[in-house]
Amino acid sequence: MNQEGETYYDILNLHPDASLQDITTAYRKLAKILHPDVCESPDADELFKVVNEAYQVLKDPKKREAYDASLVVAEGSLYSKYHQGRQRYRDPHTWYHSHQHHGSYRRPVDEEPPKPPESTIPRIVQVVLFYLTLLMAVLILAQLFLIPWINGVNSTDARNSLNEGNKWMQQEEFQKAIDSYRDATAKLPTFYEAWRAKGIAELKKGDALTKLGQPGAEGYYRDAIRSFSKIPDRNPEDTAVTKAIAEAYLKLNDRNSAISVLNRAQESGHWDASMSDLLREANSQPGQQSPSPSA
Repeated sequence: MNQEGETYYDILNLHPDASLQDITTAYRKLAKILHPDVCESPDADELFKVVNEAYQVLKDPKKREAYDASLVVAEGSLYSKYHQGRQRYRDPHTWYHSHQHHGSYRRPVDEEPPKPPESTIPRIVQVVLFYLTLLMAVLILAQLFLIPWINGVNSTDARNSLNEGNKWMQQEEFQKAIDSYRDATAKLPTFYEAWRAKGIAELKKGDALTKLGQPGAEGYYRDAIRSFSKIPDRNPEDTAVTKAIAEAYLKLNDRNSAISVLNRAQESGHWDASMSDLLREANSQPGQQSPSPSA
C-alpha cells in the first residue's frame, strides 16, 4: 500500500546511496514493527509485503541497479530530479509511520504548542494563599504533635513544683510553698490542683502574719481568693476550698461575699459543722461590703 510516487527507498526510509548494511538494518527494523503478529493495523499484511518487496529488490545488486535505472528515466519523479541534481533529497514521513499512528493527531512543524490557560487569580493572591495554607499546615502539625509534647514536659515540671510546695507546707514554710505553687501554675496554667494548693498556702501565710501582728496579711487573703477563682467549675464537695474562700472574705471584712459563698454551699448540700460556725460569724459581723478581688 505504498503511495503514488514513493520509491523503495522511501518505503525503507533510506537515502539512494544507502549501503547493503543500511538496507538490511532498515528492513529488520520495519519487519519488527509491521509483522502481522505484532502490528495492530488492519493493513499489516499488505504493509509487510511491500516492505519485503522493497528489501528483496534493493538487497540484490543487479535488481537494485535495474530499479535505479528505471527511476532515473521516470520523467518528473522526485528521484529523477534528485538524481539529476535538480532537487535536494529529503527524508519523507514514511508511509509505514503514518499507518502505525493512524488516527493520531500530528501537529504541523510550524504550529505553536497550545499554551496552558492563564489563571484568573492574580499572582500576589496566589502567593498569599500558598503561605496561608503553609501556615495552617504548620499550626495543625503543632497542635497535633508539638503542643501536646510541650504540655507533657510542662506537666511533669509542674507536678514536681507542686510536690516541692507540698513539702514546704508540711514544714509550715508558707512563702516557699507559695513560690513553688506559683512556679507550677506558670508552667501549666490549667493545673487547677496547683491553684488550689496555692490559695490555701496564701490563706495560711495571711493567718501567720496576722498572728505575728505583721502587715501584709490582707494581700495574701486577696491572692488566695484570686487563686481559687482560677479553678473553673470548682467541685462543690471540696469543702476545704469553700471554707477557705469564706474565711478569706471574712478576714477582709467582706461579710456579704462570705455569706453568699456559704449559702451556695448550704443549698448544694455540701455542708459541715465548721461551715455553720463560719456562717454564724459572718452574720454576727457588722455589715461591710468590700469589692471582690479581681482575677
